[in-house]
Amino acid sequence: MADSPKSLAAELDRLIVEVGQLAERARQFDSEGSVVARILRGELLNLEQAADIAECSDEKIRKQCELTAGTKRPLGIKFANRWMVGKLELLDDLEQGKLDRRRGPHARQRAENRAQKYEGWARPQEPPAMPTRATTPDGSEAPSDAA
Repeated sequence: MADSPKSLAAELDRLIVEVGQLAERARQFDSEGSVVARILRGELLNLEQAADIAECSDEKIRKQCELTAGTKRPLGIKFANRWMVGKLELLDDLEQGKLDRRRGPHARQRAENRAQKYEGWARPQEPPAMPTRATTPDGSEAPSDAA
């Protein structure tokens, strides 16, 4: 029996989502590094941010971090006595329904949309601009008005 156009389109949509996930995982393998590097790249979130993305309490996220801490695939890492949650791990758990009954690509996509607001949260700030000293036309420093 031949597949209907609707079922083929649905299968194509599913494959597109899976390809996107595989691409994200490949980028993750390229970008391994220290905890600080992962934070600066926006790959680790604090409990409040993760809870906002998952639309649940930070306590629920903390408990899930503790439950998965000793496994091969922890949700987060405890750093300086604070849990930092892996964004990709959180999105995977949401898609697989490990946090609650929501599951599937649609749940992941909604969470990814919410996560966008945290992408630059930990980027280092630009250093403050240093005041420039006034110079005379010959290049020497102009006298200061402070007396």
